[in-house]
Amino acid sequence: MAEATYTVRIAWEPVPSNAFVLDGSYLNGTDTLTNQYSDSLDLLQFGLSTFGGTDVFAGSFDALYSDVSASVQSVTIRRGRDSNLSTFSAGEATITLKDTSATYSPLNTASPLYPNVVPGRPVLIAATFGTVEYGQFRGFVRSIEHDPARDAKHTIVHAQDLFLFLSRAKPTITNTGTITTGAAIGTVLTSIDWTDTNYRSLDTGDTINAGFSNNAESTALQLIEGFLETERGEFFHARGGTIVYRDRYDRYTRTSAGTITNAAANATAATDLTNIRNRAKVIKTGSGTATWTDYTSALNYGYSDYPTIDSAYINTAAQGTALAQWLVSQAKDPTPPVRALRFTANRSDALMVQALQRDLGDRITVVDTAIAGTADFYIEGIDHQVRSGGKVHEVSYTLSSVPANPALIFGTSKFGGADVFAF
Repeated sequence: MAEATYTVRIAWEPVPSNAFVLDGSYLNGTDTLTNQYSDSLDLLQFGLSTFGGTDVFAGSFDALYSDVSASVQSVTIRRGRDSNLSTFSAGEATITLKDTSATYSPLNTASPLYPNVVPGRPVLIAATFGTVEYGQFRGFVRSIEHDPARDAKHTIVHAQDLFLFLSRAKPTITNTGTITTGAAIGTVLTSIDWTDTNYRSLDTGDTINAGFSNNAESTALQLIEGFLETERGEFFHARGGTIVYRDRYDRYTRTSAGTITNAAANATAATDLTNIRNRAKVIKTGSGTATWTDYTSALNYGYSDYPTIDSAYINTAAQGTALAQWLVSQAKDPTPPVRALRFTANRSDALMVQALQRDLGDRITVVDTAIAGTADFYIEGIDHQVRSGGKVHEVSYTLSSVPANPALIFGTSKFGGADVFAF
């Protein structure tokens, strides 16, 4: 039986605006330093710490991040998307804390945390197995619900990753001029102060000739989704806290990151007519319209249209046609019949390592009678449910099949030719 040790930290204290960083700041100097990930620094908090003393982080809740692991009854983490053609949703974590004294109640004025039990505070969830710590979630408190009932006496903390703030902020950005998708996403992240390069990993992507701007009309998330509508890459908050953008070709270069063998408690097989799309229309805003139809698919399954794409980020009519062709190629046939793979990580050390290491977009090999053989898949969604002090850790992956052919290259591949998926 493999068991990991789980750590949950919540930053009840607000980030100090006058943080003095040991070995970095100068007394009476002007280099007051703060960081969006200040938990990694040795912070001396004014009004709490004593120079030359031992109480730099004195008290149970004085540190920027407080370890609430001892109170945790269960943790659920859900991240990802439903299919390889949809955008990634906000990652979410639900933390249930045993709370007989209402320490985590936002209404308890006698709590040592009062008045800091509020939304927006950073949350860290990690698991240690062997000697290695694996980050599992990094986000922010969205809501806190305390239940004082005799048969409950717990507090439930709901958290979301950076998508929470991306969906709430409407930045003002002047026209950037010609820019790449990766640089455009970086500009949006900077507009909401997500500037630490240690927590940004952005591919280059397509060139957007027209650039982009925003007059506080669209949210930061809507802007990024607009870029991805035409580029079709991946954008998500990784388990360790890094914001990731990968262009549409990246996944086709990935090799298997791990193998899961005969572990499935359940492999849900499904195919669905609603997932078939055989006609697409792409409009270059203010200019031409491109359409593409796969008539064989339409004959077999009936016409089924993608939502129309109308975007200023389409540079040319040819690019619009290529995008319409690519979309149809991805969904003209039924989805291969494996949608979810469920297993209990505690069954072995190897399974536990796979459960803690894997992230969205990873390519994995599954060897299991539940899928009648061996196949490679991409991980589109990940669910973790941890309870009973870590004795039960259940995992569910939403999977998409790795295509037999390499990626379709816009402007290079030819539909109907021998090089449909040629590099």
